[in-house]
Amino acid sequence: MEETTKQIEVIEGQATGTSGNPVESSIIPDSFMLGGLQIEVQFDPSLCRNRKVLGEARYPAQQIVLDPSVSGLQQLEQAYYHELTHWILFIMNETDLRNNEKFVDLFAHFLYQARVTEGREVPGKR
Repeated sequence: MEETTKQIEVIEGQATGTSGNPVESSIIPDSFMLGGLQIEVQFDPSLCRNRKVLGEARYPAQQIVLDPSVSGLQQLEQAYYHELTHWILFIMNETDLRNNEKFVDLFAHFLYQARVTEGREVPGKR
């Protein structure tokens, strides 16, 4: 029988991030609900320096943490969608897909593109 429990790795010394949104974005919320959980979006300007990533999905803390200090707004918003995709797959208990960075990154890029172009005229389409 397949194991269906969600195992969460807690990393000692992991920064908790800071509250408040230091970027102006219509895409990155302060928090949102997903699968009955409230997920907080935090910002940690040392995340890239300390962990070598732009964002992290922190399951035990129910957070997405982003580093706004090393990239532009577009890349930060894409990082948000990347971590949101990890969270969605976590809630769905899709561990293999959640750990497949290529899948997560491509799926997040498609979500981001759809979001930023919604309601705009598509070139060549009337």
